[in-house]
Amino acid sequence: MQLLPDPSKGKWYALGLLVLLLLAVYFLVFDGFIQRHRQLNEQLDEALAARQKYARLAASIPDLKKRLRIVREQSGNSDHFLSADSANLAAAELIRILKEIVGRHASKAQDCLILSNQLTRDRAPEQFERVILKVRLRCRYDILTQVLNDLERHRPDLFVDELRIEQRYTRPNRRGKPQPRMLEVRFDLYAYLNKPIKNKDAKK
Repeated sequence: MQLLPDPSKGKWYALGLLVLLLLAVYFLVFDGFIQRHRQLNEQLDEALAARQKYARLAASIPDLKKRLRIVREQSGNSDHFLSADSANLAAAELIRILKEIVGRHASKAQDCLILSNQLTRDRAPEQFERVILKVRLRCRYDILTQVLNDLERHRPDLFVDELRIEQRYTRPNRRGKPQPRMLEVRFDLYAYLNKPIKNKDAKK
């Protein structure tokens, strides 16, 4: 005699198949969507964090500008710069300083002569505007060393560049006594104005 299948077992089999089918649908459809949604949330969190970071940087810009202005104002009181506010006045100031230093060490005018001093254009501008004099001297060796030392230690800061020295022949005097050795000296003497050079390429 053949036994009929138990109807209650068939229901459990059908329920198990339904559960497996739902799990398959979930992994095939919804799991990818949930993973994608999680990735979007992570990207959104990173974007918000970056926005907050840039917002803090933007908020600090006014304070940085204020600090930069204070530094510039303090540098304006520095004795490292020329007191003049234009190239022509600065050139006159440089000439005056040079004459004072030369006169301090040369008891006689012929011992150290300023033959020429010419204002020239700065062809390699740096952070601050620079005033350059092309100087030519005829000077005794011992006096020249003292003049150069004073230029180096001077305030405002003075700089000597392109120094060229040539010995000049001097004839003995009528009594046959040798004359002091004279030198022909050429150099660029420059100093800085307290006028920062604006960078045209810098963003305002």
